[in-house]
Amino acid sequence: MNNQLYWTTTNKVLFRFAFIFIICFIIVFNNEAYPCFNVLTKPITSLFHDFTPWFAKNILHYTYDYTIFSNGSGDTSYDWVTLSILILLGVLGSVLWSLIDRNRKEYNHLYYWLTVLIRYYIAFMLFNYGAIKLLHAQMPPPSLNRLMQPLHEFSPMGLAWTYLGFSKGYNIFMGIVEISALLLLFRRTVTIVALITMATSINIMTVNYFFDVPVKLVSTALFLLSLFLLLPNIKTLYAFFILGKPAEIRTIDKTEYSKPWIKKGLIALKVIVIIVFAVTQYFSLTNTQKMIADYFKKSTINGIFKVDRQGKSFKSIPNEWNYIIFEFEGTAVIRDTNYQKGYQQFLLDEKTKEITINNFKLNYSIQKNGDIILTKSFTEGTEEIKLIKQNKEDMELIKRGFNLIQEYPYNR
Repeated sequence: MNNQLYWTTTNKVLFRFAFIFIICFIIVFNNEAYPCFNVLTKPITSLFHDFTPWFAKNILHYTYDYTIFSNGSGDTSYDWVTLSILILLGVLGSVLWSLIDRNRKEYNHLYYWLTVLIRYYIAFMLFNYGAIKLLHAQMPPPSLNRLMQPLHEFSPMGLAWTYLGFSKGYNIFMGIVEISALLLLFRRTVTIVALITMATSINIMTVNYFFDVPVKLVSTALFLLSLFLLLPNIKTLYAFFILGKPAEIRTIDKTEYSKPWIKKGLIALKVIVIIVFAVTQYFSLTNTQKMIADYFKKSTINGIFKVDRQGKSFKSIPNEWNYIIFEFEGTAVIRDTNYQKGYQQFLLDEKTKEITINNFKLNYSIQKNGDIILTKSFTEGTEEIKLIKQNKEDMELIKRGFNLIQEYPYNR
């Protein structure tokens, strides 16, 4: 079967635009897909840090803050303005290219290498997302603070993250599906895996769009790039899946070189890229686990506690405090009698059994049932405050596990 593409004039013009735009996009929005790539592209990134704000101000007359570079959000004004610049570069570059190279018959070699670049980009990007899901680190399980948070306080993203993070099994499933994108590294499995990555990207993209998650730009790119890999087989897939006709998948011919050293060099380059990616991923995931462990280091007196006042008024603990949530070292979450949330810094000394909170130093003792007794001596007497530990396992979200047999829906 002849696997070469049929190059019409329109196809050639569209390819020129796609070639310029996609390469520029991957360079600027690498998002840690290609290992060590940011070091190589640092001069380009620095150039855009200067040019994009100028373009936004003087050409687009953009009024939002276009100086906030890519951070935890991949949808900043800077990102969208940069995208418009890349589209403009693609249009102008393709016009110039078409004028200079209008007699070219085909771009089979360039097309092949563009698909290689795209395949590795999608594979590495989705592996990053998949690996961290296997660690249950991207969307962690609900914290004690989340479990005590009323629904009206959730942002759409917070709601989605809590929903997705609740199930470790679902995270593992998502992680395995996303990691399967590595099969894009093999030319003969590109079509079937591109179908998987397209479906995966649609799911990521819709969550990002409809739950206001700020990675809309990159997730949309993953979907469109997966679709780009499927373009040579669109008619074949339509015939097979829609018309039910027998069909043969077209595999893009690999670029062959007559000189053996070039072939061996390309194989060596592929091996090096994969090894570097594997090593950087290992250290990245290890560092991520360590950072999460350090940042979310749990307090010794971990738990949700209700302040037991028994009609008494306390000097050391404000009367409006109703719940105290000790989860991570250094900061407690307070829920008052109106269930409004606040934060309170605290310091724990396990040796002396003292806790400093609300600018008071109190002695504490932990009972066998998990309750905490706080005591503080004043000239007028000694305060004794009981913090009653709430059993997390009694909460509906936690105690309801997997049930294969359900006689009735359990929707609470």
